[in-house]
Amino acid sequence: MSEKCLSGVRIVDLSRLLPGPFGTAILADLGAEVIKVESPTDADFARALAGFSQALNHNKKSLSLNLKSGPGREIFFKLVESAQVVVEQFRPGVMDRLGVGYEECKKHNPKIIYASLTGYGATGPYAEKAGHDLNYISLAGIASITGTDAGELCIPGVQTADLTGGLYLVIGILSALSYVQKNGAGLRLDVSMFESSLSLIGMHLAEFFRGGEDPVPASMQLNGGIPNYRLYRTQDGRWMSLAPLEGKFWTSFCKAAGKPEWELRLLGKKEDRDKLEQDLAGLFQGRNFSEWAKLAAENPELCLEPVKKFSEVESDPQVVARGLIQKIKAGEKEYKIVRSPVRFLDQEPSPPSPAPDKGAHTEEVLLSLGYSKSEIERLKKEDAI
Repeated sequence: MSEKCLSGVRIVDLSRLLPGPFGTAILADLGAEVIKVESPTDADFARALAGFSQALNHNKKSLSLNLKSGPGREIFFKLVESAQVVVEQFRPGVMDRLGVGYEECKKHNPKIIYASLTGYGATGPYAEKAGHDLNYISLAGIASITGTDAGELCIPGVQTADLTGGLYLVIGILSALSYVQKNGAGLRLDVSMFESSLSLIGMHLAEFFRGGEDPVPASMQLNGGIPNYRLYRTQDGRWMSLAPLEGKFWTSFCKAAGKPEWELRLLGKKEDRDKLEQDLAGLFQGRNFSEWAKLAAENPELCLEPVKKFSEVESDPQVVARGLIQKIKAGEKEYKIVRSPVRFLDQEPSPPSPAPDKGAHTEEVLLSLGYSKSEIERLKKEDAI
């Protein structure tokens, strides 16, 4: 089996829940050795949902470590000396109060990349505020444009800020690894979930700065403001997504749907487009979901796809053909996770290892740091691990 891209990179991961673990899972999939450092007494809430934990913590190791004890901090710094990256997701100042902040880590490893993922960033009036995904997308303006044409707002179906923050964390770490390799000096990385959310609407804000008019749900071109980029209900109450933005795809849809005379209706005034939307709604309600899905499957140029339920995703032909659902065996139980979308065609993919039980690799990691078995037993008695 060929070596993975990040083989040899050790990441000390103190993050919890979704954002940080999502990012470090990507790095683990790319071959990094991700050591999940967990408190012996304080559980990561993600462990309460077994499938959730498998999705986020597969391919990782777990070290149970008490950072509030002197021996625990000593172990942590030995780990830092052997690592390239530290990832933490506490509010600003927490790691410093524990005595394991950036400056202390830098003393033990001048080349360390110290990556902090926070709600609002390390500085500014919001730095100390508590928050979650919904708060971040609300302040960034995303929530204000997510809803129905009746003006009702709704919560997005996925955690936009958390997941985007995790992705920017990965981008920052990969960039920093390149920098350290070239310059031999470590870096401190500050990633904010609020700012990650804000980056997603940069183009929309640029348009707002030009025109000065606040958009509302279902009013923008790509959130329901035009009839050829919308979700339409079928006769049996299911939904289809229609998105033929380009003229050639719209023409193909009109012909395939039996309405070639509609081809030029997108060029009319707003009231004409509103009437087209009503006619499209009526068209979709004239056939059931399976009929529309069949039309989409037989005509790849329509930009028309069924809105699938979770129960239908695994059997999708593209998902099956690309092997996008992987199985993990954890003890007597089997779990399914989504495989990494990052793949290298000249490397054979390896099956994922299950998410570790808390502290499952404590002895293995300590032995790799030079601790003897008798020292490990002493550390257990001292409640350091």
